[in-house]
Amino acid sequence: MTRLLIIEDQLIVRDALVTLLGSRADLQIVGVAASIREGGPLLERTAPNLLLLDLSLEDGSGLELARMLYRARSKTRVLVMTAFGDEFAAAEAMKFGVAGYFVKEQPTSDLFAAIEIVVRGGTYLSPSLAGRLSAETPTGTLGPLARLSRREREIFRLAVLGSSSRELSGRLFISVKTVDSHLLNIARKLGVRTTAGLVRFAAEHGIATGPELETGAG
Repeated sequence: MTRLLIIEDQLIVRDALVTLLGSRADLQIVGVAASIREGGPLLERTAPNLLLLDLSLEDGSGLELARMLYRARSKTRVLVMTAFGDEFAAAEAMKFGVAGYFVKEQPTSDLFAAIEIVVRGGTYLSPSLAGRLSAETPTGTLGPLARLSRREREIFRLAVLGSSSRELSGRLFISVKTVDSHLLNIARKLGVRTTAGLVRFAAEHGIATGPELETGAG
């Protein structure tokens, strides 16, 4: 029996996952959370075998929890389920011990397969990414975002998804002035001048494009 914790900020997705995965005899759902604030204590209290983790949560990046588990050398296996279907997001997740990377546009059968692979100790990568995140490309390679710091990459992605400076301030617990300073640095490093320029940059480099640009997608 695999003890499963689900951390996903969209209610309709959480409910669907509970219904879908709760019916399986080999899975026991030990908790459900919508944020880092809720998920952190649940991780410690329930000690799940598997964490199904959204990347874009209501109070920050799910990678914060993945990093916490990685640094603690936890035995909990992490399967990311996200709308970010680009190799740079996947590479960054894999750096922190994430065992699986599932893109939300994939069919349910792929999710079952991903869970089975990860639980058995293997590594799962969405087929749409497997060819691009090749053996010749180290998982630490961040391509056009390599010039940005980790915080700048997080702000870049949220800005491209449509978050305003005020929204970013509340979500990341930093001042609006600090957000604007980060955005100026990001624009300078990437050679663009406006937020619209950041969106064009993302599209031109295949970063968080298409369905991944929907506001609130994780």
